[in-house]
Amino acid sequence: MEVNQYMQTVDYYGEHPIEYFAAIYIPVMIWLVLSLIFVVVMFKKYTFGDWTKENPNPCDGETFNMPRGTFRGILTLSLLFITVVIELANVKIIGLEAEFSEFMAAFQMMIAFYFGAKVMHHINSVDKTKTKMLAQAAEAQALGTTSAALEREAENGVTTVDNSYFEEEGAAG
Repeated sequence: MEVNQYMQTVDYYGEHPIEYFAAIYIPVMIWLVLSLIFVVVMFKKYTFGDWTKENPNPCDGETFNMPRGTFRGILTLSLLFITVVIELANVKIIGLEAEFSEFMAAFQMMIAFYFGAKVMHHINSVDKTKTKMLAQAAEAQALGTTSAALEREAENGVTTVDNSYFEEEGAAG
């Protein structure tokens, strides 16, 4: 009778429990402890820091008054680290990846949504900038902007944009 790969993996764990524990659990536990220490240090510095009205917390209004993206970054790096540990252990323990197939699917979805959201954010910000610049250009043409007004806009950091740039093939946005 042929023994499937799942049973071979289970048998291997039974024969070498310390190797399995050392390959998977010890690195993950070390990572979790280091992540917890990092979160505690960040809490102490930002959430419970000595902030005054003269020296306000620059991250006020964010999650736990910590810098934006702190928790998202910790979660992403944790999933990445655990995935790398599993893949490295899979080199030695054949069939291990089948045990963690649901975790691998979750990791793939996390990566897809994380980077997909970033791409959509950049597309939306470019579209907003493009719309604002086109509106300024149309307004300037409708009002017959003079050179003095253009100089004032340049001093304020606002420039009127030629519409032809956005009509070119491959233009941003």
